[in-house]
Amino acid sequence: MKYVKSGIFTTQQFSIDETLTEIDDVVRIALDCIRKGDLNLAETNLKQVDDYLIHIRRKVEIALKYVPLDIQEKEFL
Repeated sequence: MKYVKSGIFTTQQFSIDETLTEIDDVVRIALDCIRKGDLNLAETNLKQVDDYLIHIRRKVEIALKYVPLDIQEKEFL
């Protein structure tokens, strides 16, 4: 965890980068489940991705308030 020093933490405490890493892991697990024919576990993992995407959208909305508009336009943010 980037910002949580120790103890129990929640998904809400993930940084954007950590959340993207989690999404990558979960998608890879889901793809592996599909290859093995375990569609129920794949579906469970993909539903988790939905939760992570909501979290990222909220964090990005907060972060973009601090990025100047010209940079947002230049970098297609």
